Amino acid sequence: MSRRAGQEGLRVILTHDIDWPPEGPGLAHVLARKDRFDASVIQKCIEEGFNPYNNIRRLMGIEDKLGIRSTFFFRPRYDDGTPVSSYAEIMRELREGGWEVGAHLNDASSLQSVKSERNQIASAAGLAPVGCRVHYLRVTEQSYSFMNRAGFSYDSSLMFAKDRIDSRNSGCLRKRGLVVFPITIMDAYLFTYLKVPEERITQVFGEAISICKNRTYMTVLWHDSSLMMKGGRMYEQVCQMLATRADIEVVTAGQGYLSAPVESID
Repeated sequence: MSRRAGQEGLRVILTHDIDWPPEGPGLAHVLARKDRFDASVIQKCIEEGFNPYNNIRRLMGIEDKLGIRSTFFFRPRYDDGTPVSSYAEIMRELREGGWEVGAHLNDASSLQSVKSERNQIASAAGLAPVGCRVHYLRVTEQSYSFMNRAGFSYDSSLMFAKDRIDSRNSGCLRKRGLVVFPITIMDAYLFTYLKVPEERITQVFGEAISICKNRTYMTVLWHDSSLMMKGGRMYEQVCQMLATRADIEVVTAGQGYLSAPVESID
């Protein structure tokens, strides 16, 4: 069993970025990347119009079975113009089930844009988000000030190194009045920069836990769009490993913020 709040150990923050609208990117986009999927998935896309990118409820099912919760970051508007309101029903379902809904900001370059995007998420979710992450991790020092002034309490857009498990990408720090959780492991970077084969993913997580064990927090980003891809489909095994370790507490980013030790914030 994962450890209970208040015990010593590492808190693992699970997060998901929802980068695509509910209908996904379209068949042509998927077929251009067909090597990322099993043939049966591609066949279903062609014959049934299946969208392998929308896996929010599948993620919920995995986590609910294990008794853990995570944070889902939604974009205020998607590339095809679809507004976040298209996700309103599932956002409220997430909240009611104990998951956290955050903002996946498209534009953190001005106070006006950050305020507007936070309001769009609040309207769809029925509650103003506490935290955010910037799309493509396009965050600047000034962005943190805008986020803070717009009403956010934490952000998780920072990554010091992409090609290795780096202790700097763990723990938490403070920027412009905002608590910041650096991203320790991102699914996409596991398969690109780190070139980790599917069968070694849980082993790499174990190694990361050892590296980050004295840093209080380890933050994981696993996109819902990758859940049916080769490599991405290992998420359930990762969660099983995390949920059964006595030295780990799996939390949402919001829970991490509420328990962030002041003494560890720079």
